[in-house]
Amino acid sequence: MATKRPAKLAIGKKAQQVKLCPETGKPMTAVKVFRNESGNSMRWVVLEDFDGSDEAITRMLPIGH
Repeated sequence: MATKRPAKLAIGKKAQQVKLCPETGKPMTAVKVFRNESGNSMRWVVLEDFDGSDEAITRMLPIGH
């Protein structure tokens, strides 16, 4: 039986870069955000601080930012 390889994210070179949060200086991670009203988009997020609150959502930065 063949072993399964882990999935790879096809998120491009922008997501492979290191970006620091302008407010806290913590490293940010690129994530794909699913929204009903505005569709899907890629955003920078500080994972350890993200709790899903409205404040955390407003701190997300667009990938092109």
